[in-house]
Formats: sequence, structure tokens, C-alpha cells
Amino acid sequence: MKKTIYFILGLISMNIFSCNEDKEVGIPIEIIEDYKLPQGNASVEANARIQEIYETYDSYVLYNYTQKDALWKQAAGTGAVQKYVISMGDVQYVDAMLNYIDAIWLQFFPPEFLKKGGLPYRVFLADSIYLDRSTPQMTRLILYNYMLNGNSVAISGMNANLTTMNAETKRARKLELITAMWDYYIAEGILDIPEEFYDGTDYNTAPELPLTEKTLDTYRKRGFLPSRYYGDNYAEEWYVYPSSWKYAVTNDLKSFLYHLFSRSDEQMEIYLNNSEYKLIQNKWNVLINYYKEKYNIDIRKIGNTTYE
Repeated sequence: MKKTIYFILGLISMNIFSCNEDKEVGIPIEIIEDYKLPQGNASVEANARIQEIYETYDSYVLYNYTQKDALWKQAAGTGAVQKYVISMGDVQYVDAMLNYIDAIWLQFFPPEFLKKGGLPYRVFLADSIYLDRSTPQMTRLILYNYMLNGNSVAISGMNANLTTMNAETKRARKLELITAMWDYYIAEGILDIPEEFYDGTDYNTAPELPLTEKTLDTYRKRGFLPSRYYGDNYAEEWYVYPSSWKYAVTNDLKSFLYHLFSRSDEQMEIYLNNSEYKLIQNKWNVLINYYKEKYNIDIRKIGNTTYE
């Protein structure tokens, strides 16, 4: 896909600038694409899929690139250098990696949304991503499953482990990536937050602590959900200390998005079928309806999707 632009040459002067005829003025300059597709030795099918993504969404899915393209260096507080490193994957797994990112991310967003920025300009497929914080005395690597950088995202996992990844791991990777991308969409103005979500919730009066069985029920009636779960039943609350309450508005929304992204309808029955938890139900439905009506995103598909 070639693009041509024209630089108009002229003098900005009312006295000497004139045009007697309608002519095309300027020097055509060819703009070359950032990357040439197909990139390399992935399968014909994988390269065709990547080409189709580019032609449809104007976004590159890349498996052959430089460190400079994908990541960066940051200075640590100690004066050492913290180096983000990306390791490119084996091209024989490009097909599997495309299936993987579709399963845990892209399938949940409609094409019209992806065309409007839902798919970043560059998607780097990687074997691994890590932060090298090693010193002469010790090797220390911090692994990442993804890395957002400007209008690009790098996703790790393009290796033989894709073929043996279990359902629990895939579900956890889905929650992690969707949560990060949702934050990115909000920050970039690709998505917004419905103001109606906050209606009826009292963020001024801090609930009673500690959250015992009695006070926890009152807390739920006020419209608040846990922040996460350990195992199937143990819930962790975001409000455990008085100082936590100053983040109530932010944590309230985060907790609902967590449930929308990760909990099935069956798991949510404890809240949605309790007639005393009307505010939870109202806020839940506001989010579901808003993102469906405005962006055509079925947010509950994210939470209800299972893997084998």
C-alpha cells in the first residue's frame, strides 16, 4: 500500500503569490510502509492472516523486528541500567500465537472497534519479555506476559508452551491482558466510563471496619464488590484499612471490571440474585448495557468464555 503526498512550494506574500491556472503543484514523495509484509518464514497461512489484519485494521502484527522497535531502556534509581529485553519466538508458532491472541483478546472486540484504535498500530509477537535487573553479583530477570509501549503492545508466549497451555493459565492470561488493554483504551480515549455507574453510590461516608459478617453485608448493600478471589470462595476486599477509602471511586470501578472480565454468570449469582444487593445489580447492568450499546462490546462474553 503506497501513499503519496505533495509538498506545496510557494512564498507567503500577498504581493507575489498568485496562481493563474489550475495546476497540480508540488513534488510527489512516496511514503514507504514501516514494515514490509510478509516478514519472513512463517507459514503461508500465518503470513496471509497477518496481511489481512494489516489491510483491515492498518495495524502490523510482527514476528521479525528489532529491540529498538519493540522496547526501550530506563535508568534505575541506583544509577544502573534496567534493560527491557524481548526475545523473538520461533516462526513455526506464529499460527498458534495468532490463535492465542485471538482467544484471549481480539475475539472480544468487534471489527469496527478494532479499526478505531482497539488494535494498536504494532503488535509484537514474542517468545519472552523480561526486565533485566542483574548486577555483577546476581542475575535477576523479571518476566512479563505483555508490555505496552506507546501505540504498540508486545505479547510473550510464542513457543512450544502454547501447545500445552492449560485452561487455567489461559484464563489468567486473558484477565491480565484484557485488564491492561482496557486501561489503555480508557487512557487513549478509545473507551470511556459511564457516569451513571457512580450514581447512587455514597463515596463520602466510609463504611465501618473491620468487615465482619454483619458489616460486610451492609457493605455489599452499599454496592461494593471484592477486589479478587483466592481459590473459588475466599474473597479479598479492596477496603480493609481506613486509608483505602480515599481510592474508593477508582477501586469500585476496578472491582466491577474484574468481575465482568473474570467471573461467570453462575459465579455472580450470589450478588445478582440477592434482592438486597440492588445497587450492585444496577451498577453491573449499567456497565454491560453501556459498552454494548455504545461500542458493541459484549463485556460478559469475556467473563463467561472458558477454555479447554
